[in-house]
Amino acid sequence: AIFAFSAAVILLIGASDLPPPRFEPLGSAALPRILAVVIIFFSLIIALRAYLKNKTSTSVPSFAGETDVEPRRGALVLAALIIYVFALDVLRVPFLVATPVFVIAVGLSIGERSWTNALAFASLGLLLAFGISFVLEHLLYIRIG
Repeated sequence: AIFAFSAAVILLIGASDLPPPRFEPLGSAALPRILAVVIIFFSLIIALRAYLKNKTSTSVPSFAGETDVEPRRGALVLAALIIYVFALDVLRVPFLVATPVFVIAVGLSIGERSWTNALAFASLGLLLAFGISFVLEHLLYIRIG
């Protein structure tokens, strides 16, 4: 949560250097600012929940072998993110194609690998891709490949 909050603050600082809008209604800094505020909001919720859970928890600390943290899942998510950005930027894969594939890859890397989950993440990916595309193109007037 602290890392996400810090990254969002850096995003806000970077967005402050973008030029003000001349023709479009919101300008090029609108999307980074909106994204930063959303990240800050969710990181504060996560930090608050962790604090409250830690405050009310009286459990015995776990030993090294009893942890349920899997670093491979985090590495898979990071790899999927790098491939997603590479596909969009370098390979010029259309946003409406790359985004559902990215959501499926991330969903299956952090959750159970089953056909049901794959279909659920495919539906979520399509919904997100078309929703984001609609907002960017019709409300913010940003063409996104």
